[in-house]
Amino acid sequence: MGSRMRVCLLGTGGAANEARHQAGVLVEWGEGARAGRILLDTGTGLDIVRLLIAAKCEPAEVRDIFVSHQHMDHVGGLEPLLLWNIIKELSRQRYPPSDETRVYAARRVLADIEELFGAIATAVPRLFSDKLRWVEAADGEPAELRGGARLTTFLVDHEPPGGGAMGCVVERDGTRLVYSGDTRPTKQLIEAARGADVLIHESGGLDAQAAEVHQLGHSTAGDAARVAAAAGVGRLILTHVPADRLAEPMLAEARAAFSGPVEIASDLGIIEV
Repeated sequence: MGSRMRVCLLGTGGAANEARHQAGVLVEWGEGARAGRILLDTGTGLDIVRLLIAAKCEPAEVRDIFVSHQHMDHVGGLEPLLLWNIIKELSRQRYPPSDETRVYAARRVLADIEELFGAIATAVPRLFSDKLRWVEAADGEPAELRGGARLTTFLVDHEPPGGGAMGCVVERDGTRLVYSGDTRPTKQLIEAARGADVLIHESGGLDAQAAEVHQLGHSTAGDAARVAAAAGVGRLILTHVPADRLAEPMLAEARAAFSGPVEIASDLGIIEV
């Protein structure tokens, strides 16, 4: 893989898209001691484990996880993934784990995750002990990842107001991938994505329904394309598809506003960056 990134779009559907899995992106890089990976959002339920296995990634090897916000189609797979991983470690008699798992999210989101874990009485924090670390992500603040990559998080504009929703930049050796999370159009995303190789941007519909899409805290395909054009990104991937009947119209709308390569994400689709 060298200095390049391999991206697997695990789940690419909106919260109510029954034809697709929900939000999850696996980013991998490097080889040997310089290898690393990060999971961006966790979809819903144990699906994230099945999708990682289908992508030929051992779920227990995912030690860095970014959660963009607290909606269940983005955070709902976190507890099942962590529980599956620690149970596997126990069954293989590799307990406690030799390396820690880090979960990156805004302070408000981490607090909501803690409340959720308490409400479902999960054993995950106890089983992980000191090998599970909650990392508070701040606007514009970078964090070093395994394998020489860097994660930089930035605030976006989603629901609930002030809820700490974030997008992120993953970069390594000059290669930059930007993930919008869920957001309305925002200048902060343009600045974060400036000159990026790839922008993975959510889309909740078309410009003709912009008022409704924005009310729900999302962007249209046209919005995403205009962000890509303003930021001068190399490639735009539209994800979080609300309904598959909109995929082709979304693609056409984005291509009309952005002259670079545009694609509609597909579950388990692979991107080489």
